[in-house]
Amino acid sequence: MKLDLGGFQGYVKKTATVSSNDPLRPRVTLLVEGNVKPLIEVRPEKAVYFQGLADNLTEKVIDLIGTSQPFHVTKMDDNLDKKAAYRLETVEDGKHYRLRISNRLQRGNYRGAINIHTDFAKKPELAVWVNGSVEGEIGIRPNTLIVGRLSADQAVLSGKVLVTNNRNKAFQIVKYTYDEKIIQVSRAPFPNEPGFSLEVTPILNNIPLGGRLQTKLIIETDVATEGKYEVQIQAINLPDSPK
Repeated sequence: MKLDLGGFQGYVKKTATVSSNDPLRPRVTLLVEGNVKPLIEVRPEKAVYFQGLADNLTEKVIDLIGTSQPFHVTKMDDNLDKKAAYRLETVEDGKHYRLRISNRLQRGNYRGAINIHTDFAKKPELAVWVNGSVEGEIGIRPNTLIVGRLSADQAVLSGKVLVTNNRNKAFQIVKYTYDEKIIQVSRAPFPNEPGFSLEVTPILNNIPLGGRLQTKLIIETDVATEGKYEVQIQAINLPDSPK
């Protein structure tokens, strides 16, 4: 049994089941567990998440700590397309470095990595993943929706899109656009807070049996700083099971 612990750190538990023709023990479970000490420890973890209103997102801090021998960061690059900014600080030369990461996007989603190159031959490169789900003043949930007949034994499924104000201010939906041949959309205000619920109902007669149609719901509000929001919708019409 060979265990590849590349990319792991901390407590690890793995099992493997061995089957044989032994009548007394036809199945045996092998257990391997222990603590993996990486060559360069990344604390608290190898990924950071920015989620929420852009103005409220705070800086994330990642510590890089050598556990076996000195190392230095020789360069850093990324595929974040300037949606996040970062800088490296030296806490203890050759031993401890601190990576500070901040969000730069005002609205939208992204996922990428900061690649850190070192002079440590056994660990020449490591990646810190950066994930962003950033909202402006208006929040739309969810951003994707599935409606229709998803299986033969289920009723036709509708869906809801919630439109809220992250600053808890009153607003209005001035326009929403969609393909009226595929879906219907009805609007209802929240009873006790600013916001609206949009009920999305598929028009099955216009969706071919066994078909899956992609469409969009485009939402515009009276908040001057916000643009258009898009909700991706998949309308499905699976046929009834044969009787």
